Amino acid sequence: MFSIYTLLLYIHILSAVLSIGPLFVVLTVTKKMRTASNDEMPPYIEAFKGAITIVKHSGHVLVVSGILLMWHAGYHWRTSWIVLTFLVMFASIVFLARAFKPTLRTYNTPSYNQQQFVSLLKRKTWMYILLLLIMLWLMVAKPILW
Repeated sequence: MFSIYTLLLYIHILSAVLSIGPLFVVLTVTKKMRTASNDEMPPYIEAFKGAITIVKHSGHVLVVSGILLMWHAGYHWRTSWIVLTFLVMFASIVFLARAFKPTLRTYNTPSYNQQQFVSLLKRKTWMYILLLLIMLWLMVAKPILW
């Protein structure tokens, strides 16, 4: 029988895939950006922005489904892996808000340097992937630390 919990879990896993998967596409886009001409850059930048938008909105679904799963399964808010997941999630929200938009805004400005621009986007993408992988580990392993 298909339960509410199973549906929530499926939504949660799907949103986790959608919140991290596009970042690996972004890494391919940054590789292409490194050698792109100035005329070729706008579509790559739009693809980058689109991927980040998918990551951001699937993250909203991830949070809501995660809270509903916690409630349905009876986990306490002070459980160590839940507290740590929320702390890392908060850090990732702050990071996402500050990581890409300011860098992307430098395109076609006097301070724009293509190699630095691409390197910064790539480094920030890997940093965000690392934060998401930490959260993924916490949600899968559910370590009890206190």
